[in-house]
Amino acid sequence: MTFFRSIRWRIVVSFTILAAVLSVGLASVFLVQVQKKSLEQVRKQLTTDARLLAGDDDLRAGLTAARWQAGDVEPARLVRAWSELLNVRVTLLRADGTVVADSKVDPLSMVNQSEQPEFREALTGGAGSSLRISRTPGSDVLYAAAAVAPSGEPPGVLRLSTPLAEIDAALAQLRFTVLAAALLALVGVAALAFWVAEGTARPFRRLIRWAASMAQGELSARFELSSPDEAGQLARVFNRMKDRLEAQVARVARERERLTSVLDTLVDGVFILDSEGRVRLCNLVAARMVGIELQKSDFARGGRDGAEEEATNAAREAASNAPTPAPQFSPAGSRSLRGQPLAQVVRDHRIVDIWQTCHEDGKQAEGIIQWHERTIRAIALPFVAGGSDGYIVLLQDMTELHRLERVRRDFVSNISHELRTPLASLRALTETLRDGALDDPAAAPRFLDRIETEVDALTQMVQELLELSRIESGQVPFRFRPVPVSEIVLAPVERMQPLAAREQIDLVVDLPPRLPRVYADAERVHQVIANLVHNALKFSPEGASINISASVEPRGDQVTISVIDTGIGIPAQDRDRIFERFYKTDRARASGGTGLGLAIAKHIVQAHGGHIWVDSVENRGSRFSFTLTVAGNGG
Repeated sequence: MTFFRSIRWRIVVSFTILAAVLSVGLASVFLVQVQKKSLEQVRKQLTTDARLLAGDDDLRAGLTAARWQAGDVEPARLVRAWSELLNVRVTLLRADGTVVADSKVDPLSMVNQSEQPEFREALTGGAGSSLRISRTPGSDVLYAAAAVAPSGEPPGVLRLSTPLAEIDAALAQLRFTVLAAALLALVGVAALAFWVAEGTARPFRRLIRWAASMAQGELSARFELSSPDEAGQLARVFNRMKDRLEAQVARVARERERLTSVLDTLVDGVFILDSEGRVRLCNLVAARMVGIELQKSDFARGGRDGAEEEATNAAREAASNAPTPAPQFSPAGSRSLRGQPLAQVVRDHRIVDIWQTCHEDGKQAEGIIQWHERTIRAIALPFVAGGSDGYIVLLQDMTELHRLERVRRDFVSNISHELRTPLASLRALTETLRDGALDDPAAAPRFLDRIETEVDALTQMVQELLELSRIESGQVPFRFRPVPVSEIVLAPVERMQPLAAREQIDLVVDLPPRLPRVYADAERVHQVIANLVHNALKFSPEGASINISASVEPRGDQVTISVIDTGIGIPAQDRDRIFERFYKTDRARASGGTGLGLAIAKHIVQAHGGHIWVDSVENRGSRFSFTLTVAGNGG
C-alpha cells in the first residue's frame, strides 16, 4: 500500500499493531488467569461445602437408619434445604452410584453415577472434583464431592455442582472493562505513535524538499535544523555536502566554460565522440559546418542554470568574434547532436571512413576532401579521458589556404610572365647592339630608347610592388581629414582628360549637390580613381563615354564612388580575382600594364575602412565602385 512508503505511517501502523497485539495478548492472559482463579476458588468453595455437609449429623443418622433408599423423604428434604442455602445443586449418592436424592431432578430419572470421576475420587480419597458437560443442564458444570460414611458402614457420596455459565456471567463485566481499557490504551498508543512519527518525519520531509530543490540546481539555500538528534546531524551533513557540491559544481562549470570558450574560438570544427562514435560534444564551428543550430545539451555545461547560461552566452559571443568564422555549408535545421552517430551528423561517408580507420587502427587518421564546395581536412585521433575511450574529429577549412596557395602560384606565374617580356626585349636589344647595331648611328639611339622604355617599365613594376607591400604591411602613412567628394574626384579626372581626348572618349562627372565630406587621404584616393579611370580608358572603344558618379548610402554613413564604362567588360570567372596582384584577363594581357593597379586600389580602400567591388557584363561594360566613410562617422 502506498501509505507504507511514508516513514510516519510505517511508525504509526507498526506501533499500533504492536500495541494491539500486546493489548489483546495481555487482556487474554489476564482474563484466562482470572477465569482460572475464579474457577479454582469456586472448586475449593464447593469442595469445602461438600466436606462440611458430608459431616452433618442429620445426614449420617439418616444414612444409618434409612440406608438411603431412593425416594426417601428425609434425604430429599436435606438436599433441597442445602441447595436453597448454598444456591448450588446438591445430589446424594449411595456407594454403588445410585442417586438417592437430587435438589433439581427426580433421582429415579438419573442414571448411575459410579463412573463419574468426582464420585470415584470421593470414595477413594474422601473428596473429589471435576469439570464436564452435564446431560441435565447441557452445559459445562463444576462438580465437587465428599464421602459420607458412618463408622463401619459402606460410604455414600454428597455432591455439589454449579454451572460455569454463572461464573462467566460474573466475569463478563470484568471482561468488558478489561477490553475497554485495552482499546483506550491502543488509541492512546496510536496517538502517541502518530505524534512521535510526525515529529520524526517532519524534518525528513523538509530535507526531501530541500534536496529536491538542490537537485534542480538551487544550491544557494541552506537547511536550517538545530535539533541535536539524528535529523539535525543529517541536516548538518547535508549542508556540508551542499557546500562541497556547490564548490565542485562551480569549479566544473568554470572548467567547462573555459573548454567551451576555447572550442568555440577555434576556427576548426571539433567533434568529441565516445567509443562507439556518438557525439558527446561539439563546438559552434562544427555545428555551422553541418548546418545545425546547437541546443544547450550539446555544449559542455556546469550543474547550475546560471553557469550554463553564462557559458552559453560566453561561447556564442566568443564564436561571433572569431576572426575567421566558418561558413554554413549545408542547411539541416535546429536539433540536438548529443548522442547521435557521427554518420547522421556529418552525412558524408568520407569523414566517417576517416574516423572508422582511426577506430580500427587506434592511431591518427586524416584526409583532404571536397565538401560542399569547400576544401576540408578531416583529422580523427583517439584519446582517453576519465577512464573511457573516445575520439576527436577535427574539420579544418582549408579553402582559404588553398586559395592563397593558388594566388601564390598565380603570382609567381604572373610576375614571371611580366618580367619575361621586358627581360627578353632587353636581352634581344643588347645582343643586337653587341652584334653591330651600336656602331650604326641611326639605329643605336632607337635601340637605346627601347632599352630605356623597358627599364622604365621594370622600374614602375618594382615601385608598385614596393608600394603595395608597404600598404599591406601598414608602413604607408595615411593623412586622414574631412575632404569634399568633389576634391577627391575632379583632380584625377582632370589629369586623365588629355588621355581621354586622344582616345576620343568622354569623361562625364556626375556629382549631386550637398554631398557630405568624407574622411580620407585625398592623395591616396586620387590614386584609386586615377587607376580606375585609366583602366576604363584602356578597355573602352573610341567614341565611348565613362561616367564618374557619387552617391550617399541609404544609412547615410558612407559615400559610394563609381566609375562606369561601356567597354569590353570582365568575364564572370575573372571577377572574383580581378583585384589580385598581377591577375589579368586573357584580353587584358595584350594591353600592357603591370596588373598591380587594382590590387593597390583595393588595399588603399580597405585602409580607409571601405569596400571595393566590380559589377560587369561581358561586352557591355563594367562598373567599379568603392565606399568611403562620411566625415561625421569616421572622424
